[in-house]
Amino acid sequence: MANYFTEDPLDSPAKFAADDLWRQAGLGPEDIDCAQFYDAFSPLVVMSLEEYGFVKPGEGGPFAADGELRADGGRLPSNTAGGCLSEAYVHGMNLVLEGVRQIRGESVNQLDRCETVLVTSGNGVPTSALVLRSDS
Repeated sequence: MANYFTEDPLDSPAKFAADDLWRQAGLGPEDIDCAQFYDAFSPLVVMSLEEYGFVKPGEGGPFAADGELRADGGRLPSNTAGGCLSEAYVHGMNLVLEGVRQIRGESVNQLDRCETVLVTSGNGVPTSALVLRSDS
């Protein structure tokens, strides 16, 4: 597994995927109501917060620790069905499903307003992401 976008082995391909995603979607982190971060390992959520531009480098941990990922009152409700660590580890397909549920208003942990959802895959390996949007 290699990152061919940079010579620094600590740079994650997710940063490059994020740049492409935001450009192609015509959206940015400020437009996202909810995120479903790939979380096979807890630090991946912190990395994703930073690499997808929700916070500056070094601010992901404090953002999460301050409760900003909570469904009830967080600035960026995330992994609202539990994610890979708490719901099921099926390589992120549960994250796509939960994103669709949020947009349809069918989630067990439904947000009051959810029209755009970011869904990411793993960091540090060849990666991908998508934005789901309501058509209303």
